[in-house]
Amino acid sequence: MATFSAALRQVKEHLEQSLPQEFICQSCAEIGYRWRKRFLDPALTIQLLVLQLLAKVALRGLRRAANVSVTAQAICAARMRLPVELFTRLVERTVPENLAGAVYRQFKTYIVDGMGFMTADTPLLAGKFGKSRNQRGRGNGYPTPKLLALMQAGGGFIGRSIILPYARQEFTCLSRLFKAMDPASLLLGDRGLVSFTHMALLMAQGFHGCFRLPRWQVVFNRGKGSRRLKKRLGKQDALVTWSASSRPKWLSKKRWALIADQTLALRQISFRVCRKGFRTHWAWIIVTLLDPKEFPAQELIDLYSQRWQIEVHFRDLKRTLGMHMISARTIQGVQKEVLAFILLYNLIRKVMVEAARRQGVPPDRISFVDAMLWLLYSAPGTPQPKLEVNRCRTRRTQPRRLKNARHRFPQLNQPRSELCKPPCVAKI
Repeated sequence: MATFSAALRQVKEHLEQSLPQEFICQSCAEIGYRWRKRFLDPALTIQLLVLQLLAKVALRGLRRAANVSVTAQAICAARMRLPVELFTRLVERTVPENLAGAVYRQFKTYIVDGMGFMTADTPLLAGKFGKSRNQRGRGNGYPTPKLLALMQAGGGFIGRSIILPYARQEFTCLSRLFKAMDPASLLLGDRGLVSFTHMALLMAQGFHGCFRLPRWQVVFNRGKGSRRLKKRLGKQDALVTWSASSRPKWLSKKRWALIADQTLALRQISFRVCRKGFRTHWAWIIVTLLDPKEFPAQELIDLYSQRWQIEVHFRDLKRTLGMHMISARTIQGVQKEVLAFILLYNLIRKVMVEAARRQGVPPDRISFVDAMLWLLYSAPGTPQPKLEVNRCRTRRTQPRRLKNARHRFPQLNQPRSELCKPPCVAKI
């Protein structure tokens, strides 16, 4: 029977493949971090942290689970000595460069979105991150920071992330993630992240974007204000122009001066969201790929539908791995634990990609839970078996209600089968 000490060796083997001990030491030297030669060096400290999150054991029982002769206080002190920048570099290293399924035509595709989580209720964290107002215990809830993540399409790897306070909007920090994108990339985003400023900054750096539009930004008929119709390209496909209106508060005057005089030529595509038994709804996307022959409208609509996959990956990170509640009680501790969760998440995704390559299926079809359990309970050195493959099925839309609705969602007071909606189809 496999033990957690065997799981530590298994975690070490996989970390050695993606994060060799020499690279960890080299990263420490590059950021100027120096340490004394001791048992709990940076490599072992990170491995123990990843194992703790994988096995879901308390810090007090980690030394027994990993079979190491150190105290919980020593492990905690070793973590506090590590800089946050080291975790950031390790996360970037776990993202593969060339991944099948992450490319649309000649463009490497990324997905960006945000999610919320909770931390321990301490005055320090509450003052830093703030509390959401929709918690049941008004004033007595938990601090609720947000995570803005840049994810690689196809494999689901998270390469760069930003932790934000609850009251700060994600779009104010979106441009900081552009530095982590490769040249000639395509970014998919939701309607809360699109604006003239972001599209101009994307195009100025040689990137392309595909975002869903909120209704108030859609050009109807000839348009008005800073958004005008330029040319009809086809059925529900039009070329529009966007111009600057006013400088957003989160953008510096120097950067605004570079894009304030620009007029962007963009492509607006309308499509219908059809659901059996419900009224048809209209939706719109805005893209920077202007050629309707090279990039058909329905193909771009199908491409944007991949954006929803990031919600499934967030569920794996937040619920399956348990990142919905962070146990650290300091600001740097929260940052390190979040990055450690992402490091573990990327490690499991690498197992899934390898299994998908051998089994001849897309990486999204491999079960995340099965890959996590194999990483935890298999003996070191054993070959990877065939992992469970999820069926390709269309799911019904689940209600945004919970039976145990203590925090942010309304109470599920009816049978779930009655509140579920049939699947929808997006088409021209």
